Amino acid sequence: MEGSATLSIYDRESTLQSRLNVFFHERFGLPPSDYYSRLDMQGLIDLKNILSEINNIFTLKIGLKFVNWLGEILELCDCEREEIRKSMLRRRPNANGYDIEVCEPTNVIAEVKCNIPINGGIVYGSAQRDGILKDIRSLMHGKSKARIDPDNCLKFLVLMDTPKIRIATKQLVENMKQDQSAMVFVEQGMKPEQKNKLYIVFIGVV
Repeated sequence: MEGSATLSIYDRESTLQSRLNVFFHERFGLPPSDYYSRLDMQGLIDLKNILSEINNIFTLKIGLKFVNWLGEILELCDCEREEIRKSMLRRRPNANGYDIEVCEPTNVIAEVKCNIPINGGIVYGSAQRDGILKDIRSLMHGKSKARIDPDNCLKFLVLMDTPKIRIATKQLVENMKQDQSAMVFVEQGMKPEQKNKLYIVFIGVV
């Protein structure tokens, strides 16, 4: 009809192509190019395998930032901080036990979760929620394959610090039927000292 707006037709491939090309250009400073078309099936398989490690990379980076925070809050010396850092770097992804285990000078266990609420919202998806609750239970009550007793440890659940993650996590804790009274959100200036509590720490991503 004359004068009517032309309707745009969604094209799945061109949309994905544009997003991939823009990402490589903006994030890596590569010259504008059609990287999508240059990736054959083997290239896509290789890229998929590399990207499958993203969660492990997130966990490592947030974990190392937490170690820095822990060193400050517990007033650890440089040697103690470096030993904790080395211990984390030596741990293989998905190894038995906790993401972070410290025995000296204070027993500490921590699980690092890098979940982002689904669909850009403020609520965790069911699988995300189940994973976080599983880590909370293991921190509070132990893991069958862990060599450390949580009753003798300071316990931390470590999350990325974004407004939406904070809201989603607080909603999750408010709806917990078990262990809710043991949850403590760490605020600035707070020094975790109670081994019967689980401290929730938000670590900045930048």
